[in-house]
Amino acid sequence: MRAMGVWRRAWLLCKGSPQHGALVWTHRGLRTGAALLRGREDPPNYPSLTQEFDKFQKKLLVSLPKSKWSPLKSTKHLPPEHSDLVIVGGGVMAWSIAFWLKLLQDQTSTYSIVVVERDPTYSQASTVLSVGGIRQQFSRPENIQMSLFGAHFLLKINEYLGMVNEDPIDIQFNPSGYLFLSSEKGAEILEKNYKTQREHGAIGILYSPEQLKKKFPWINTQDVVLASYGLENEGWFDPWTFLTALKRKAISMGVEFCQGEVTGFDTVTQDMVTESGDLVTFTTIKNAIVSLKVFV
Repeated sequence: MRAMGVWRRAWLLCKGSPQHGALVWTHRGLRTGAALLRGREDPPNYPSLTQEFDKFQKKLLVSLPKSKWSPLKSTKHLPPEHSDLVIVGGGVMAWSIAFWLKLLQDQTSTYSIVVVERDPTYSQASTVLSVGGIRQQFSRPENIQMSLFGAHFLLKINEYLGMVNEDPIDIQFNPSGYLFLSSEKGAEILEKNYKTQREHGAIGILYSPEQLKKKFPWINTQDVVLASYGLENEGWFDPWTFLTALKRKAISMGVEFCQGEVTGFDTVTQDMVTESGDLVTFTTIKNAIVSLKVFV
């Protein structure tokens, strides 16, 4: 079943054959912004079928005797029929992307965003299974700068992700520097990286074996020639708190969440001719096929 209409799906959910509470996998085609741009179509200005279905359900409940029973299931758990951006996977990277896209968009370029995640418990997600560490001891300036901003973001998290009438976010940040040890073979590289880190604002220190032993008496300094230790903005935090704070804030900004799994894409191939006369073929996504896990 691919890209079925909401009315047909509603009929499937209301069939009497499955037991109440049973799990059923169904599919839905989620139309992306590229599909509209390809044909220069304007988005429909009428209510979606999902909205019409919910209105019909409310009218039906009013006409029934006082009871919570309804022959029709709500469609609020379903994703929208169209979204400009679909983010596959709902980990910390996904919600961070959704948050920043919403924060940085202006009134003239607003767009809809849906995040699709198959397991909202995140029981096997790398986000919550990580130690939540942050450091600035990298070799590339880009990574150092991103991590410095990351530390600033964590320390000022309530200014970015805090919400009115909600408790302040306690990210449980534990400051503790990362310690890198080097033998004679890697000492030159470690010192070079340290200079790059200092040039871009990271605060750290180099230790000789004697200084290292004094600072950390329990470390075996045999074969250690040089050590690098972070003094500020390094440590670890609670990944689950960070994830839920990002998700809650993004949803409050208009990002939609869908529990499901993206199983495929419908694509459209187009040809373009460059100014020099070369033919370029490229592929755009028309639909994301989302497999939904729903109760009937």
